Amino acid sequence: MSNVAIGKLMLPVVVIGGGLAIGYILRRWYLAGEPEGEPRLGHVSRVLKLIGIGVFSPPVVLIAMLSRPLSGSEVWSMALLGATALLTGAVTGRAIIALREPPDREAGAFLGCAAMTNILSFGGLICFVFWGNGALQLTYLFKLFEQVLYFGIFYTWCSLYSPDLPPDRRGVIQSFQRNPITLVPLATVIGGVTANTWLFRTYGPTFQLPEICLGINNVAVPLQTGLMAFAVGLTMAPARVGGYKVEIGYIAGIKFGVMPAVTALLAIVLHSLGLLSESGLRVAVVLSAMPVAFNALIPPSLYHLDEDLANSCWMVTTACLLILVPVLYFVVGPGAGGYLFENGHLAIMGR
Repeated sequence: MSNVAIGKLMLPVVVIGGGLAIGYILRRWYLAGEPEGEPRLGHVSRVLKLIGIGVFSPPVVLIAMLSRPLSGSEVWSMALLGATALLTGAVTGRAIIALREPPDREAGAFLGCAAMTNILSFGGLICFVFWGNGALQLTYLFKLFEQVLYFGIFYTWCSLYSPDLPPDRRGVIQSFQRNPITLVPLATVIGGVTANTWLFRTYGPTFQLPEICLGINNVAVPLQTGLMAFAVGLTMAPARVGGYKVEIGYIAGIKFGVMPAVTALLAIVLHSLGLLSESGLRVAVVLSAMPVAFNALIPPSLYHLDEDLANSCWMVTTACLLILVPVLYFVVGPGAGGYLFENGHLAIMGR
């Protein structure tokens, strides 16, 4: 394996693992001198997450969305795959809740973990490192409906399990009112699609952003991911993981089994119909196999759900990236070969 390939394989692991480790070390150091400092760490962590959403997302999104022209079928195929992956997780999680009938606080936190996937911070970084800005653009198309699903449906769904939230605070509009900054990524994606359509229709397919703009994401994407990982590290409590082994097992099965399987099957169908490029197929599989999202940790604090369950599921599934990244690299990434891909093309399609 070349040095370039090793670098592509290791960068996501270093950025994510390093951010988590630094945040957790600072957490231990701070609590050693300030035993009652947990709420302050939680506040700092939340502020850093909001900075990642509101400050880093707009330029990263716009640069990625304008890196190449968007074809109509690719846009909607990726958006469909993203929505399918997220809804598959949510519906599977709800079915498990119906079968197991856990207490409401656990059920609400479990549903959030099942429904919300770390598409951008981890998946986007991995795709960007594997394939560059073109893959990052596909990542934003994959998450085109993410903000609507998260804050319009999943947050509201989780709030139904809250033990003390009044009914008048459980609506869609109330969710956006409580978290207006979460509209920023959604608005930027819509603006990016609109700008892409106008620019490439006006100036033709030869339009290109200045080289310096494309280089910004080489720094901004890893920095945003590292910041979000650091923010989560500030609130990690590994000692509590043991109490949620069963729940973690179910969530891992959803994230690394059910969601990528359903998404891959749909992606292969769309690819066979000529509605999805091979790059789109590869990116969709990677993104559908990501761990629990940062966003899944927010509903428990808003609606008084089981925060320890959500944190435990997030930590364990995120730690699985250490194994998952190399697997993805050799199954669908630049190092793919054999049964699925042959000479850089999808083998099972007979190409």
